[in-house]
Amino acid sequence: MIAPSVLARIPGCETGRTPERIAALPGGKLNKSFRVDTRAGSFVLRLNDDVGALLGANHRREARLHRAAGIAGIAPELVYVDDAERFMIMRYIEGATWKAADYARPHNLRRLGALLRTLHGITPPAVAPFDLGAILRDHSAHLIAALPAERRMLEGLLMRAENALAPCMGSGRKETIVHNDLYHANIVEGERAYLIDWEYAAVTDPIFDVACVLAYYPAAEPYAQDLLEAAGLADVSPPELARARFVFIFLSFLWYQRRRLTGAVAAEDLEAERMLLQRLDG
Repeated sequence: MIAPSVLARIPGCETGRTPERIAALPGGKLNKSFRVDTRAGSFVLRLNDDVGALLGANHRREARLHRAAGIAGIAPELVYVDDAERFMIMRYIEGATWKAADYARPHNLRRLGALLRTLHGITPPAVAPFDLGAILRDHSAHLIAALPAERRMLEGLLMRAENALAPCMGSGRKETIVHNDLYHANIVEGERAYLIDWEYAAVTDPIFDVACVLAYYPAAEPYAQDLLEAAGLADVSPPELARARFVFIFLSFLWYQRRRLTGAVAAEDLEAERMLLQRLDG
């Protein structure tokens, strides 16, 4: 049930008018999203899950970075953001989301790289700083407290990740807006490609968007150079990219582990966690 006070923030429903249609949208592992059609157009209402903040989401930072990307034409127009960070409203984009298999196609990766080049070229607004090392340490500390039998493994992986992260943070590259969660369902092909769900977005080294893709989708690895070149990051060396990828694989593994502690998760998420650990051990 969507509260009337929330619906009233959607264009076309300001005076209590009933929407023409409300339909739940697929995708998203935490938040709930709905397409809402009104006489003023079609919109997406996203209700934020409180668990997101535990997993690294920052909705205040998200709103500023999403809005900047929307002005640049690579994110849906942001219509309204709740001050209490309970929900947000954006224009609905008609189109199809990517599939996991799309990351195994070099043409798609070059197109994604071009989109990232545009994103990384936006002048970033002032937002809260992004400290990836602190996020890794926080996740690890909570997991060690909850799963003491895994202390040795987690501490060892954390040390490796921090050693890999240090050179990345000292690269000298200009910090840019990064999406930080290039999961296939977060790319929508309308009249052009759009990025959605910016709750993990930040201002940091642009290499992390490429590392994110390679961490999520090993099938993209043979075409990493295509992605780097299209994104304007051709000067990134293979060892540097490998370090950043390891950090993101570890971050993703921690995300899945910590989320599992908050309640039941789908079998596919358990399998994703297992595969990430296998890659960390490899």
